[in-house]
Amino acid sequence: MMRICTIAAILLVNAIVQSALLPFLQIVGIQPDTLLILTACFALLGGGNTGMLAGFFGGLLQDVLYGHSIGVNAFQYMVIGYLIGLLYEKVFVDKIFVPMVVVFLGALLRGFMMMLYLYFNRVGMPFYFGFARVIVPEALYTSAFTLLIFRWLSSLYQQRFMSRKWHFRRI
Repeated sequence: MMRICTIAAILLVNAIVQSALLPFLQIVGIQPDTLLILTACFALLGGGNTGMLAGFFGGLLQDVLYGHSIGVNAFQYMVIGYLIGLLYEKVFVDKIFVPMVVVFLGALLRGFMMMLYLYFNRVGMPFYFGFARVIVPEALYTSAFTLLIFRWLSSLYQQRFMSRKWHFRRI
């Protein structure tokens, strides 16, 4: 229960930080996607279900706060959290290189899913423009931000309450 409350608090703080502080860190209109980093970190450190649920609820929170289509971000982050969660306990995540590569690939996948969504909604954006000017720079910037967040989350997952399954004692 404590783990769920901690993850929910982190997602709520992330929504506030992403809307209030990260616009000041934009470079050429690109800002890091901290929810993607959190979803990837939760999936790598806690497993597929944790990453999938964190991605779903974090994306749903983004949809409610900034989106006009409810469920688009929730679906994208849920899929990314599930796919990254397939790597749980299969890759060595103590070095920062693996999470950075995973976040970079997740950002590319999210960009492709967003381009697909825009295509089906008949928004005329050329693929090469979206890929070269938006998707790749955002993926690079997001993977660079992984350095800051992953170390903190991995130290949080060292705590007993994040890994222990709680249950009532029998009397």
